[in-house]
Amino acid sequence: MSIVDRVRRRRLINRQDRAIDRAWHSAPTQAMRDEIAIFAQRRTF
Repeated sequence: MSIVDRVRRRRLINRQDRAIDRAWHSAPTQAMRDEIAIFAQRRTF
């Protein structure tokens, strides 16, 4: 894996982390937050 690929992958992971964080903070119920947390834990890179 080249350095460029690693940088792109890291940027994508960071972008996904921010999206998950925004979704978690904007979730209207605790149940939705729990589902988002489970999704975030199960994702693979």
